[in-house]
Amino acid sequence: MKKVVELLIVALAAICLSSCGKSFKDIKVTSCDVVSITPKGLTSFDAELNLGVDNPASQITLSQMNATVKMDGAPCLYLTADDVTLAPKAEQTYSLLLHGLMDSNFNPFTLLTLVKNPDLSSMTVDVRFHGSLKSGLGKDFEYKDILLKDMLGSL
Repeated sequence: MKKVVELLIVALAAICLSSCGKSFKDIKVTSCDVVSITPKGLTSFDAELNLGVDNPASQITLSQMNATVKMDGAPCLYLTADDVTLAPKAEQTYSLLLHGLMDSNFNPFTLLTLVKNPDLSSMTVDVRFHGSLKSGLGKDFEYKDILLKDMLGSL
């Protein structure tokens, strides 16, 4: 299960920090290390990541970050992340807190099959977040049905 969570976390971070406009164009995720995963009952967890980011643009704050991971079109996992502010023209490591909740209709044992055979071809991600500059100007971004296998292959 930890491997699946790591893959989903990297995917969420990559989407949130990928080219989404002029200010986001050259931002790159340089590393992603899972510091901890803390189960919260049987269907939820908190995770702490150390996320390396190279931001050649101005200061950017990412907020209201959330994602829905789907398997065969049905929601299986909901992810939210705490806000993060990327320092301008810097390469830094940021601590990112991620919260996950499994859909009540999803069979958690299905995730165990991914550990044994990580075929992600049936998994997609919908991502939403708000990106704002230091001046306060910002924009909401939304991406739907992104293939998880394609996204992870580009990292």
